[in-house]
This record gives sequence, structure tokens and C-alpha cells, in this order.
Amino acid sequence: MRRFINLRYFAAQKLPYEEIIRLELLVALCLIVSTVGLSYILLGIYKNIGFLSVVNYFLFFLLAIPLILYLLKTGQYNKAKFCMLITGTAFMVVKAATMGRSSGMNIAMLIILVAIFVFFSIQQYKYILFALFLLFASILFLELSNYTFLGREIATQQYEYEFNLVSTIVFICFFFYVILRVNQYINKKLLHSNLKLFNKNKKLAKINNELDNYIYKASHDIRAPITSLMGLIALLKDEENPEKIKELITLQEKCIDRLDNHIGQILDLSKNVKTELTIQVVDFQTIINEIFIELNFFENAERTIKKIEIVNKHVFYSDEYRIRVILHNLISNSFKYVGRPCQTPEISIQVYIDELHAKLEIKDNGIGIHPSQHGKIFTMFYRGTEISKGSGLGLYIVKEMVDKLKGKINLQSEYGKYTSFIICIPNQINVTKLLNP
Repeated sequence: MRRFINLRYFAAQKLPYEEIIRLELLVALCLIVSTVGLSYILLGIYKNIGFLSVVNYFLFFLLAIPLILYLLKTGQYNKAKFCMLITGTAFMVVKAATMGRSSGMNIAMLIILVAIFVFFSIQQYKYILFALFLLFASILFLELSNYTFLGREIATQQYEYEFNLVSTIVFICFFFYVILRVNQYINKKLLHSNLKLFNKNKKLAKINNELDNYIYKASHDIRAPITSLMGLIALLKDEENPEKIKELITLQEKCIDRLDNHIGQILDLSKNVKTELTIQVVDFQTIINEIFIELNFFENAERTIKKIEIVNKHVFYSDEYRIRVILHNLISNSFKYVGRPCQTPEISIQVYIDELHAKLEIKDNGIGIHPSQHGKIFTMFYRGTEISKGSGLGLYIVKEMVDKLKGKINLQSEYGKYTSFIICIPNQINVTKLLNP
């Protein structure tokens, strides 16, 4: 059946699936009608069928059906459906005009009536109105001519009423099956759309709630370094001691760094919400090396022991930007929250990559996280320790980006000894194959 339908053309036209169901019905109808018509002719020859009936069937099945299938093959699906209705109506009129009302052809006209509403959607009302006008005009003409416009073929009328009644019932049942199938698909599509709308509303409610919290909290976090900076500038104007001036400038730089870091986190959070994933090859070794270079200005960076182990059994595809932000936030936290001053800081990064996922573990021997805080650290603006000078957005951004990557993040920590974040991110290589076949 599919050989008669140009699926590439329909895909290019973004034809709805319910329309493809209608076209499959049209092809099936052509094949079924051809089979039934051929059987009727063979049976009619045995029963001494009339000449007009033979001509009518041959014209319909040798000319109309091939034309309809050709229109479908060339992607002219609306013309094909309209051609079926027009030629089908003409076929019914000619047959009814030679059989009489007693043959049941007036009942068989119901086939055309139901077919009109099956083949065309309500958006194609022009086709529906024209086909209905033509059908009712034909029925009116037959009634006024008493179904004898082309005479009577008595020889063809044996069992004709039974044949037309059974054919009408069979075709109407077939049409109703198609209508139910189309409605089932539309309802399924509507349910899917409602589910998507529900998820979007849920996401929107979450964003609105976070926005309310953010406006309150961010205004303070942004104003705090600006206020400090303005105070330092006021002190600097009246200061003459070079050492004191240098100290004030250093403090100003720290205020600017805090403000810049906060703005950067805002941008990361906004980009994570608004932009879709950009899938590409991820080189963890390069990313980690670059992050350590970027964070080399941290107080404990030079004396920190860095252990990096990458087991790469497969090429890994994911969003490099988000992975870079995740690693940057976690590694910078390890630099910030070191343990005792006499203790040598250590950061251990292990990456295991296979065809299905990448498993990352970022572990340090810092101050750890108290068990009572494990369920709160990924909350927006939550600061787990008094020594924290950040905005409280870092781990929240990490969790949001891991979720965006369809991954999972787990925390293992013993207060005062170590902190370990274990992240599992799916390999998007299959998505890449679909995008670049």
C-alpha cells in the first residue's frame, strides 16, 4: 500500500499523521473497490450482466482508479481524494439510473455521503461543501427522473438490492473504523499536548518561584559589593599613605571579583534555562586542565595536590559548555573550602567514560558538609557554611545543569574530612548519529 503514497513529499510538507491515515484509506479503498468490481463483473457475466453496467464499471476501474493512484503517487493528495468522490458519485448515478429505486442504489449513495466526511477534515470545508452539493444534486436528479434516466437493465437487477445493501454496510463500517482511528490518534496527540503543557506550566511555576526568591536575594548580593566598593572609593579619596592605598585597591578588586562572579553565575543560570543542548565531542582532560589554569589565582591553588584519572573507553558526546560550568563550580569549591591550615589540600578527579555514560567523581579533603545540610546544598542561595563568601548559586547551578543533561548527581561527605560529588551523565552519541546520519 505504501508504494502508492509519496512519504518523502508528505514529510517535506509536514503532513499530519491523521491525513496520512486518510490517504492510506483512499489507497485501500481503491484496491478493495477494484477487487469487488472485478468480482461483480465476473459474476455478472455468468448472470448475463447488462451492457451499460459493463461500460460503467470498466470506465471507473480502468480510468478513475489509475488516475487516483497516480495523483497520490505524485503527492497531489487533495486532488486524489476529490477525484475519488467525483468519479464515485458519477459511477453511482450511472448505475442508479439504469437499475431503478428498487435496486437499493439510493441506499448505496450513503457510501459517498460518509466518505466525504472521512476524506476531508473540517478545515477543508470548501471540498466538503462542493462534494455535498454535487451528491445532493445527483440524488435530486435521480428522484425527479425516477431512477430511469438511462433506461432499465432488467437482466442486471437479480440480487442487486442485496449486493448494494451489503456493500453499503461494509463500506460504512470500514469508514467508521477509519474515523475512530483518526479520532484515537487526535485524542492521543491532544493528551500528549496537554501533558507537555502541564510540564511547561510546572516548569514556569518553578521559574516564577525562583524568580521571586532571586529578586529578593540578588538585589542584596549585587548591592553589597557595590556598596563596599563605594565606601572604599570614599576612603581612597582622602588616603595619602601608599601602603594603605594599595590595600584599599586590593579590597576594591575583591569587591569587583565578587560582583563579576555573581553576574557570571546569573548568566550561567539564564543560559541553562533558555538554551538547548549543543551536542559535541567532550574532551575532559583539556577542560580540567583549563579550569585549573583559570583557578590558579586561588589562595590554596599552588599547594594543592591534584590527582586526575581519566579512563576513556569511548568517545563522549554532550554539551561541553554545561560540563565545563559543572566542573568549574565543583573544583572552585574544593579550593575555597580547604581543611586545617596545616593540612595539604588535595583534589581528586576521576572520569570513567563508556558508550552509555560518563561517570565523574570530584573529591577533596576539605571541611566537608554536615549531614544536616546534605538535603539543602542544591537549593538556590543556600550557604552551607559561615566562611562562604559566595552567592549560594554555585551548587544550585550544578544541579540544574546536571538535570538539563538528563544526568544524576550524588553527594558523599564526612564532616571535617572530605567531600565527594559523583555525577553520571548519559552519552549523547545516539543523538549525534540522528542529527548527522
